[in-house]
Amino acid sequence: MRDSLRPCIPSTFEGPDPTLPTNPPSTTWPRSFDQEQYTPNTPNFPDDRETATAIPLLPNRPAFKKNGTNIKMPKEPRAQYLSLSDALYDDTQPEFDPKHLHYDTSPFGDQSFSKSLPSPALFPRGLPKPSAKHPFAQGFEAPNWTQLLIHLGLCLVAYPLLMIFIVIARARSLFWTRFIVGMGCGMVGFCLGLSLLQLGKKFMEAATWATVIHQSRVVDEPGVKLKDLAANSADPTSAWTALRLLWYRYMYTGTSRSFRQQYDRRPWSLFLAFFLLLVGVAASLPFVLGRIVIISTTVIHQREQYTEVPVKGASSDTDIASATLLRPTFEGFVATWTLAPFSEHGGLPPVVTFDYQGDTIYFSEVILSQLLPNGSGFGTFESTTTMPVAQQKEQKEIKVDAAKTVDPGWTLRFPRWGIRMHCAKIPPGPSNILALSPSNFTYIFTPRETLRSLFDSFDKEYPSILKPFNATAVMQGNDTLPPDLNPNDLALGGHFYSNGVAHSFRSMPLTMGQEGQGWSSIEHVLVRLNTTYTPDGKFEQFGSSVLDQNGNATFVGYDAAVCLELFEPWIVEVLNSTTGLPRSIELIGPGSEIYDLNTQRITEKMLASPLVGPNITRQLNSSKMADVYLAGHDNSINHMLKDNGRDSWYVPSPTVVGYTDGDGPMGYTELSASRFAHARSMADASNLLPYLAGSGDLVARCYPDRVLSSAHIHPLQMSIYLLLVLTLGLLAVFFVPKLPLDIPHRGFELYSWMAAFHADELVGEGRHSGITRNMELDEIAYQMGDLRFRYVNNSN
Repeated sequence: MRDSLRPCIPSTFEGPDPTLPTNPPSTTWPRSFDQEQYTPNTPNFPDDRETATAIPLLPNRPAFKKNGTNIKMPKEPRAQYLSLSDALYDDTQPEFDPKHLHYDTSPFGDQSFSKSLPSPALFPRGLPKPSAKHPFAQGFEAPNWTQLLIHLGLCLVAYPLLMIFIVIARARSLFWTRFIVGMGCGMVGFCLGLSLLQLGKKFMEAATWATVIHQSRVVDEPGVKLKDLAANSADPTSAWTALRLLWYRYMYTGTSRSFRQQYDRRPWSLFLAFFLLLVGVAASLPFVLGRIVIISTTVIHQREQYTEVPVKGASSDTDIASATLLRPTFEGFVATWTLAPFSEHGGLPPVVTFDYQGDTIYFSEVILSQLLPNGSGFGTFESTTTMPVAQQKEQKEIKVDAAKTVDPGWTLRFPRWGIRMHCAKIPPGPSNILALSPSNFTYIFTPRETLRSLFDSFDKEYPSILKPFNATAVMQGNDTLPPDLNPNDLALGGHFYSNGVAHSFRSMPLTMGQEGQGWSSIEHVLVRLNTTYTPDGKFEQFGSSVLDQNGNATFVGYDAAVCLELFEPWIVEVLNSTTGLPRSIELIGPGSEIYDLNTQRITEKMLASPLVGPNITRQLNSSKMADVYLAGHDNSINHMLKDNGRDSWYVPSPTVVGYTDGDGPMGYTELSASRFAHARSMADASNLLPYLAGSGDLVARCYPDRVLSSAHIHPLQMSIYLLLVLTLGLLAVFFVPKLPLDIPHRGFELYSWMAAFHADELVGEGRHSGITRNMELDEIAYQMGDLRFRYVNNSN
């Protein structure tokens, strides 16, 4: 008997009970025992060991009754001790069957008596239970239902659990949204991954023990080195461990398919590959979940907190002086001068429109130079600023933080000049438009009621400066007022030269900005076109016939309109983004000075001290800007006049055709008051309004933007991925391969090693070789690392 079982043997020996009979009848022996072959004995130990006794297997039997009568037990002598010395560590013995220990000692077949007997001393906690069976496959281990339910529950709660983090992460800054989403994806991914690894660990354990069993059947150097077993068991959920085991199986002789085909043909390398798949999926779970969760950012233009900053939105005294120098040039008709070359016209700021109480307000867009500390608008009237090319300065490289998805901008609120214009056609009649007078002039006469209707459309009173019509001041040379016109019904009249220009303009300023609130003017347009180029044209008046180059009679058609144009201060908000040019986003309302927009929910608050300075203004003021307005006004008119065909008289141009609903060189139809108002407002907003902002500083409110982030889960991708994780878990539960030769499951936990070494399932070359008490682990690994262990069973 080996020393390892010595603690299980009592230190004293008790002989047979003298009260029992020495020759028990054969009927009292259990059915599973052979009475003739059984010989009770006490093992003999060497002299140098302490005397050990046999282990008592059964206590003294108590007396029992049958039908109320005491039954006397036979008094044959029988042994109460069984020796285990012959069975211990004997690999040639047949497998032990625990049923052999269940013998019936009742001579009357009383089963209750046998059940009341205590278990044998070899199994103090009861006899071993039969092995669990696989529900549908014999070559795989019975599934662990507890782990399966845990994995199923994790897959079911993963979606709602991650949604909790998603809800918490909404409406927060980008950093905190990413942090919370990362925590949620990491936690859910960790739990699912840990579950997959725990399920997949059995594949690694089975492959390791199968390798030991396979290699143990090799004749030369059977078994596996202890250091290889230790390496596999130290980190059983590592991909590196699985790869190393694959290499060992490739190098070992006993693991080859040809060597083990007689008793185990299963593809163990495939099982290891499946384990590697589980490890890869488990490791990638947090990353994949982070990609399934979509984070989006939203820029919120808040209106609660602001600071005051200067912008170049007004005209300085220097700007006004420069405009005054240009006045004589624009008052003459010789040069038809413009502030910028026509070729550079496309570089001017674009036009922005907003609707306000049924009106369309036209603005010139803010340029980036107006928002820079040393910048300016176009209103300096210098060649370095009036030409758009001069604004294209060298661009510096912009470095953007890659960790930021959106850089916040600012909303600027400050007053700007805007345009409103209403137009009406000159009423039809043979006398309101005089085609050609004896002095070779064309005349337009504007009825008072037509003009009054324009003022009424703006809710403005008819101005007192419009004196009664003076025919003498209007008519040129010897021309007289047509007799069918009543001077008392007329408000204005104007004459135009017969110069072949398709569209001519006449302006009459009503205010020159002296009140400080802007400018207003009455604008006339006269359209004269040769009917040869307007096959679909309609006109209010026709002139005398004129022969064309082919001798055919042609006519010149006349049409006219009158407009009321207002230049007023408006409060507009501009978005100054870090990723693009400034752009106007909202019209607040009329006003020359910024004001609060407090509501029941929002109260504006200034974060810093008010902006003060000697050259800083808080409101737009037109009182000193008459020359600035005239320069810009005439610049816009001249730009429109330059779009004319001078080689032939009264031929269409794109500008003139734009006054109608037609299109193309021959597409002129009929003058439309609303279309002309739009065309003229667009022209003035592009060629006049940019020059009303120069180098003067104007106070603006700066509202920093807030960048809020939100997150949501892509439902289809999340469902597919969770289904994949669940499927892999089911495969890992139901298809763990059994060990070869029907050996029970062995793992890397302590109980498996106790079964391996205490029951001598793993037998080494030399037991306890080089090991003493209190040795360091490193020294133990050095002494025993190369020791080979083989698996021993009745088939080896």
